[in-house]
Amino acid sequence: MGTRAAAFTAKIKNLQDYYLRLLHGIPLPSELDIACTLKYFSLTLMGVLKDVPEAPLEMLRRPDQDSTRLALYPSLDYTGLYRALVQLFDIVPLLQYGVHGFGQSLLHTMSCLVPFLEHSLIDSLPYLVASSLATFPVSLHRDIVNTLCHYLLPFTLSPDVENYTSSSVTAIVMVVFQYTDQTALHCQLLETVMSRRRMVIRDLFCIIAHGTVSARLPAAHLLFHYWPALNPTSADRRNNLLKFTGLDVEDIGWEPHQCERDNCPSNENNEAIQLCLDHNVAVLQGSEYPPPLYLCQHCSQDIRASNSQISMFEILLPMQHMSTTCENKNCRSSDKLAMCTCFAIECASYNGNRPIRYCAQCDSIRHNNRRGGDHVVQYRIGSPWKMAPDVSRYMVEAVVSLLKEAQPLADSRRSREQERHTRAGLLDDAQQQEGPSLEERRSLSRYGVWLLVNLCTPDRTTSEQTLARLLAALFNWFEATAYLGDDQTGGALELLKSEYIHSWLQAILADHFKTFASCLLPRPPEYARVGGHWDGLVSKTQHIQEGFHRLFCLVPYDIISAELWNHIMPNWMEAILQDVPEDELPGTENHTQLLDPDMSPLGFDSDQMYQFVSVRFHSTAPRVQEQALTWLQVLSMVNIAIPLPILHKMLRTGVRCLQASKDGAGSRKVSSIRSQVNSDLGEFTAIYYKLLGGYPFLSASCSRVQWH
Repeated sequence: MGTRAAAFTAKIKNLQDYYLRLLHGIPLPSELDIACTLKYFSLTLMGVLKDVPEAPLEMLRRPDQDSTRLALYPSLDYTGLYRALVQLFDIVPLLQYGVHGFGQSLLHTMSCLVPFLEHSLIDSLPYLVASSLATFPVSLHRDIVNTLCHYLLPFTLSPDVENYTSSSVTAIVMVVFQYTDQTALHCQLLETVMSRRRMVIRDLFCIIAHGTVSARLPAAHLLFHYWPALNPTSADRRNNLLKFTGLDVEDIGWEPHQCERDNCPSNENNEAIQLCLDHNVAVLQGSEYPPPLYLCQHCSQDIRASNSQISMFEILLPMQHMSTTCENKNCRSSDKLAMCTCFAIECASYNGNRPIRYCAQCDSIRHNNRRGGDHVVQYRIGSPWKMAPDVSRYMVEAVVSLLKEAQPLADSRRSREQERHTRAGLLDDAQQQEGPSLEERRSLSRYGVWLLVNLCTPDRTTSEQTLARLLAALFNWFEATAYLGDDQTGGALELLKSEYIHSWLQAILADHFKTFASCLLPRPPEYARVGGHWDGLVSKTQHIQEGFHRLFCLVPYDIISAELWNHIMPNWMEAILQDVPEDELPGTENHTQLLDPDMSPLGFDSDQMYQFVSVRFHSTAPRVQEQALTWLQVLSMVNIAIPLPILHKMLRTGVRCLQASKDGAGSRKVSSIRSQVNSDLGEFTAIYYKLLGGYPFLSASCSRVQWH
């Protein structure tokens, strides 16, 4: 035993030496030396495992039996080997050749080491292995995901245990989504996680909300695939699947694991359906694979025939499709709409060992206090206001993130110019941004609209801040998709605006007017500053210009009512007056067309358009009228020509108001919009005429007005 322990330790030192030589580059170890050393550890570990009398693999599923399990093994430096292997994961980018073979050997050795480690170390392996996708070649991506799904997650991830693996599941899924573009591998990992973890929507929403650009695309796509009720129609589901994966609904499933028994007689249909946790059988019957052993139907029956006491468990097969109706063959419910997916093998056995979809009635029958309470079930997504606080936050931010996908990643003005060049064929692929194209991201933004309209209708418990953030993200989406080509993507988004969103927005406007209006102000609350110019450092003038542009993009869809217009425009006029220098006012002409009676698309008549100004001349204090006159001057400086009859009416009303105030100060009723009351009524008319004299643009009009 001492000789084996010494040899084991010496080999670990060899691995450490290989690491240092690769790290510093002199002299480089040969591929054969590294492969032989890793092979030594694999064979040694399997030899040790074969001599263990009890069942360590079954103990591996229970962290509380770590001390008992580790006491079964001879005293070798397993922790030292673990640390040496972890170091080798870090130097893969330094290898000049033989990376594929090195990666396979490293993954195999690490999987063989799992039964010999305590759970505090095992629980860190899934994230370590998933991170290797960033450095290992594409040819090893399937091996990495298989290692995760078959040899690590079954022993580290449990629905009732909180550990390092459960805390890092979101990061593991995001890394896989980011570094491999194979949809089958995404599905394989996600179904494995869904079978061992409840509320996986929390992880998907977190990735969509805060993940990388490359990870958000498959996360959103798979969210709508595994929860098909989120799609407005079955046609939307099929079209999106084809667009993002190139696969039909029936072809998206991943390939099941193949039988690992040496010389398996099944040349065809040898998919694994049984998991053998007997370490002796695993070592003797599957010498090319680390334990446990995955067996097909024929091999499992053959092995069980020789020893009926061997411990075997049925495993889940890939989901072939996501049914929108209940898959229980004995379902008697009148409403067969599928509400959940059960991943417990007890229920899956009724569906060919594939996860089964249940309606609400069948779910209550299969999962209750008497049975099925421990099943891992993924339920239909409901309103965020009824979810746990953390899931609700992730869902809201996921909707915001999806809606922001429609805007270019870089500076808005430069990206618009780049987009025009790309459409014209003036940019080659090398000059365009990496990751999903802008067209793909704009199509992805539809998911945000569907989630918002279907699930995010506010109720009495909805925070006004949360609703404002969602509305601000939606208004930013309107702006980002305002000028699209007449193609399939553009047509689909325009249809959403005119038919799908309009009624939802009108209901929000009626029930939450102040919150709705706050999102359209020049200085909205901090929580409503979403996307566009709020994501960068721009001048105050640019904030005004971009804000007016966002307002302009909402007009064609009948979102800006006369009441809303009169509510927000005083704030805009004050913002222009205070934030835009006089020499920069001419630069805002193109953005203030909404105020031009001849060019505005608002659909208001002139009286409605300037109601927010004229109302300030009715029974108001001089300072309020001064403010209104200042706005009129600003409008004249940006070449907005107010019709003379309306202008004359404003001035006549203002003068008469002042005269009436002077004659009957005691009984005068002052409008609530006044900002300050001047106690000296004798100064009213003098101040008014002094103000008029200070505005040259009114001189010609004033000379023709009959004041009395």
